[in-house]
Amino acid sequence: MFSMPAPQPPELLQAFYARLSRRYGAPGVRLADFPGRWTVFRTSDLAAGKEHAVLDVEPPHDHTLEDLAELESRAAFAVGEGHDATLVVTYLTRRTMAGADLRETQATPVLALAVWSLEHPVALTGDIELDKAGTPVRIGLPDALPRS
Repeated sequence: MFSMPAPQPPELLQAFYARLSRRYGAPGVRLADFPGRWTVFRTSDLAAGKEHAVLDVEPPHDHTLEDLAELESRAAFAVGEGHDATLVVTYLTRRTMAGADLRETQATPVLALAVWSLEHPVALTGDIELDKAGTPVRIGLPDALPRS
């Protein structure tokens, strides 16, 4: 039995994700107190080289799937009928990893980054590892994940 390969994100989405991760991961950036952002762009504007957000809000403290569904609804309204929306979600979190001794765990601070288009079934998600002061130390490669 053969399985179909998962669709890949559009090149525009990949390029936009790369640009954002380089911006957030640039030397001199400090993200220790970054409140996070939920940002929406008109996809056609991004394709034309215009990076102007039509919606830019601070996320709820403990956001849920219902909050993200509300963001998608607000995004569709903000870009207008007949336009696609590209959404960006950024927030600080911790990635837990097992240490050399499996009883030990380390919590590394990261800036989580997710980018997706309402008209495409795949999102790009990744993170930027931070030191304790909130300075970027490593930009991770994004994963392409199917959206539900």
